[in-house]
Amino acid sequence: MGGAMASSSEEVLEAAVARIPEIARIIASLPVEDRPSAFDVAERSYLRTAKYLGGADDLAQRWASAVIYRLREQVEERVLAKSKLLTALYEELVGTPIAAGISALNNEAAFSAEVDEESTTKPMELPSNTPIKVEGTELV
Repeated sequence: MGGAMASSSEEVLEAAVARIPEIARIIASLPVEDRPSAFDVAERSYLRTAKYLGGADDLAQRWASAVIYRLREQVEERVLAKSKLLTALYEELVGTPIAAGISALNNEAAFSAEVDEESTTKPMELPSNTPIKVEGTELV
């Protein structure tokens, strides 16, 4: 392998590594269930590039695995940062910590279920002599 070829190969590999943040952003934006196949596609692409540039199979595999490891780290960092941002936005909008909000929602749901249950089991009773007003007209 000549010096010019080695330099060109290094540039290609460096360019591939330089794109990790961009690829991490794309994978992090995918639904969770689609991420494993996206990682597989990325790893095959990195492995193919390393082999094409003349890397021995084991060396190419180690390089591709190292790149994918870094890619996974960046995806996890992005997902975690997004989660923290969404939590902070929720807390800012609602004014309470998200855990308290979830607890309150659960309590409210339980309370409304109790209220609904009572209202469906007990008919509203009015004494027979209670007048009912409808738009200013009195019905007896």
